[in-house]
Amino acid sequence: MEHNGKRIMYVDYRGMKPNEIMPLMKETNDAVAASRGKVLILGHVKGAVVTREVMDYLKRSASMVLRHRAEKIAVVGATGLMAVFFDSFVVALDRNNARKFGTEEEALKWLSE
Repeated sequence: MEHNGKRIMYVDYRGMKPNEIMPLMKETNDAVAASRGKVLILGHVKGAVVTREVMDYLKRSASMVLRHRAEKIAVVGATGLMAVFFDSFVVALDRNNARKFGTEEEALKWLSE
């Protein structure tokens, strides 16, 4: 998708179960790794079911791919336990380029700054 002239990779995990999330995460990581230059990512996670296995994979991908290839990562819909998981993901990134947002519009604004 594009917003304010910026190309943004949109990943929709809304309502997904772990067995649905894992293949999409791998596909997303492969796309990020294959991209030229840095990537802006918007992930919508409202209602997604995250397990320890999903978080472990996300932390591994953070250290292997996302830390080096993602310019910014915005997540919408991370509340409760999902917000705690997201915070641990940000720690794994070891960078200040990932944030949670309440709406897609807020996330898109930040990504396109």
